[in-house]
Amino acid sequence: MSGMPRRRTVADVMTARVHVAGPLTPFKLLVRLIQENRVSAIPIVDVNGFPVGIVSESDLLLKERRHELETEADLLHLRRRQRERAKADGLVASDLMTAPPITISSTTGLTAAARIMQVRNVRRLIVVDERGRIAGVVSRSDLLQVFLRSDEELRDEIVDRLIPALMLSAEQPVRVEVRYNVVTLTGEVDRRSDAEILARMTRELDGVVEVVSQLTYHWDDSKPVQEVAQSAMQNLVSI
Repeated sequence: MSGMPRRRTVADVMTARVHVAGPLTPFKLLVRLIQENRVSAIPIVDVNGFPVGIVSESDLLLKERRHELETEADLLHLRRRQRERAKADGLVASDLMTAPPITISSTTGLTAAARIMQVRNVRRLIVVDERGRIAGVVSRSDLLQVFLRSDEELRDEIVDRLIPALMLSAEQPVRVEVRYNVVTLTGEVDRRSDAEILARMTRELDGVVEVVSQLTYHWDDSKPVQEVAQSAMQNLVSI
């Protein structure tokens, strides 16, 4: 199935031009980097370009809450409060950053990247190359870009690449309609499994919101052979 549609990876949607800082970058310069570049976080890298942490706007804003953090006790979240106090007193990136950073390979699929963000409850991931050095940053909004693919682009991918790759019979064409990235499949195929596989593979295409399958089939190959034979015999007897 060499003609199957290519699954997009983090490298296709990430921001490759990333503003970074070193562990000794002063607090004020971190604020300036965030403000001037209109980003919400700055990756912190060592002298070799390996990510060692990340400083976000929320980390920097703890400085505004110094008095509150020093005077109020939080016995339920004592360890978190201690970390917040340490960051509030921080002067350079190494004092403020969240470490180690959550990283992801540039070859990771978009589904896996989204899963990591949801499980780890983070807004962005640092992308690394095969050597482990920083290659970019991918955010939640970056992952959502795939759903901006046009209806025409999705339809062409299904008709010109997916259906031929599945080797469905050309004598029984499948009609494909796409509206707002919702795909409707109609037509008749040979087997029930053909209809199920096509619907599943279409749903897994990058950018597809949902699939409405109205496909019919000649043969229900999900039934055991013996059951099919018995049904055929009953039909013959009734005739």
